[in-house]
Amino acid sequence: MSTHEEIPWDNRYKLGIDSIDIQHKKLFALVNRLYKLEDHESTKEELAYILNEFGEYMRTHFKDEEEYMLSIEYPGLEEHKQLHQNLIDQLALVIQSSVKLSILKTKMRVIAKRAIVEHIVNEDIKIKLFEMSKINENLIFDKTDTEDEENLFDITDIMPDI
Repeated sequence: MSTHEEIPWDNRYKLGIDSIDIQHKKLFALVNRLYKLEDHESTKEELAYILNEFGEYMRTHFKDEEEYMLSIEYPGLEEHKQLHQNLIDQLALVIQSSVKLSILKTKMRVIAKRAIVEHIVNEDIKIKLFEMSKINENLIFDKTDTEDEENLFDITDIMPDI
């Protein structure tokens, strides 16, 4: 994938938590607006506007996601909040250190991949798995938690894209 290609939304990223999924899609759309800018035609003002909008929406999304985790008593809330803060800090560093649009696009692609794709697939999915385990106590995600391996539930049976 080129550093100047958009990052497409894929339904594999859906958590099945409507409010969070809608926000994740919007984050994809905001990042992709950056890739639609032309290196030689775009102004600093256009770029600053998009980056500001992305940063603000990312903060809003993280706040909403953290409130959701609190509402379901997610045990990894504090660690997840720290991951969110790390992503916000990384975004701030990229914005402060980049001068050329092409360099900024490349750096933002890395941030976007971490903030959106990797974070959703590796971290946000844990929220859904936790929520599902509260509904169905037979869901076991760590084989070390049980000695009865015959009754283990394979999460890929219901979420094959994991």
